[in-house]
Amino acid sequence: MRPVIIVGTGGHAREVAEIVQAQHAAGKGGPLRGMLTDDVAQHGTSIFGIRVLGPIDWLTTRLAQVHVVVAIGDNATRQRIAHQFGAELQATSAISPHALVSPHATIGAGAMIFPNAVVGPLAVIGEYSIVNVGASVSHDSVVAAFCNLNPGSRVAGTCQIGEGVSLGMGAQVIQGRSIGAWTVVGAGAVVIRDLPSQAKAVGVPTRLLG
Repeated sequence: MRPVIIVGTGGHAREVAEIVQAQHAAGKGGPLRGMLTDDVAQHGTSIFGIRVLGPIDWLTTRLAQVHVVVAIGDNATRQRIAHQFGAELQATSAISPHALVSPHATIGAGAMIFPNAVVGPLAVIGEYSIVNVGASVSHDSVVAAFCNLNPGSRVAGTCQIGEGVSLGMGAQVIQGRSIGAWTVVGAGAVVIRDLPSQAKAVGVPTRLLG
């Protein structure tokens, strides 16, 4: 198996590093080789014994040699890095052994599924999306690329979650609802009607801001 490189060194990346190591220990992924950041002060240091190898451009001459997890919480930044390297970037998913993922679900390249997350049958998690600690996506729901489902958020069955959507901690989306691309739903909000793209929604039930 190819070694894995994590892009990012922040708190989210440190959590993903532990997932990648647990995957490897379970025989389900390559060994973690190192981490990358454009913060020069961190180059050559170690995080939990994992070497910080250099800037993100370190990948440029090594794309065919490694698998990559872009472990940065900001959705737009993950998208920018993925597009920077294009199809040559060999993104790999990071799925915690402590997540419950249906064998009939589809997990996109570069997706991150955290401990105690649940992904139901026929659910789809798009490329580079995050299903964080204790979040759930129920049957037949589709989460597009570059989303972030924060800890404890819930997506009921047959929902459509557009590209780049951020669900705040503990937010809930009732069955069959859709959320447009790059919309932000606040922590603890309850989505009971469809939301448009590039909106901000808060409250129980949700109301649009601005």
